[in-house]
Amino acid sequence: MQVTLTKELEKLVAEKVGSGRYADASDVMRDALRVLEQRDEFESPALEAAVLEGVRSPHRPYGKATLERVRKNARSAK
Repeated sequence: MQVTLTKELEKLVAEKVGSGRYADASDVMRDALRVLEQRDEFESPALEAAVLEGVRSPHRPYGKATLERVRKNARSAK
């Protein structure tokens, strides 16, 4: 597979390799694609639906009493 990059992206890849963090341009591209894949998973409709379901749920496992206890413990730990 051959990929064409803009001059700016070529420079960025060269800088990443030059920093010593990556062995070569292929390593940079693999890492970039992994990050893209993670972002796509994070932005998935299924995840968004699950988060919204949780936000809209009337079930609140941590109520006011729990939060007050956490605050009290945090203050006494100082």
